[in-house]
Amino acid sequence: MQQVARQEKKYLTDVASATRLRGRLRHVLHEDEHGGADGYRVRSLYFDTVNDRDYEEKFAGTDPRRKVRLRIYDPHAEKALLEMKQTSGEHQLKRSLELSRNEAKRLITGDLSWMPRRPEPFAAEMYGVIQMHGYRPKAIVEYRRRAFVARELKTRITFDSDIRAT
Repeated sequence: MQQVARQEKKYLTDVASATRLRGRLRHVLHEDEHGGADGYRVRSLYFDTVNDRDYEEKFAGTDPRRKVRLRIYDPHAEKALLEMKQTSGEHQLKRSLELSRNEAKRLITGDLSWMPRRPEPFAAEMYGVIQMHGYRPKAIVEYRRRAFVARELKTRITFDSDIRAT
């Protein structure tokens, strides 16, 4: 299991301002090693309850809250990440479990029979959360990301564009 604790701030900007800011950041921060010249694609399949509890809690400002997603960076990859993001105030905790392509496909269809056999405690926790609350696939969000990193400051600045959703 991977775990990241952080604070996240989001800002909406126009294309010209984002381009100028990326040009400035390029001189003082490192570009994310996964990025390349055009960044990288991120595709997330969000899960929610039958009544869209997580979605409703987000817009109601409920604290604490969570979201469950399956994330890939390459549609042809053999691995995916099952993630739970939990937000409390300004703080976030993101935990991830690497899944095989087969496990991810089975999760999408609602077949969780393989999850209890995984040795990671987080797999058992996710199995319980998904089963207890009836999580099912609900929405896909895909975008292109350019990321800049200042490791010594534990800072990461990302620019997301070409955002698409179902």
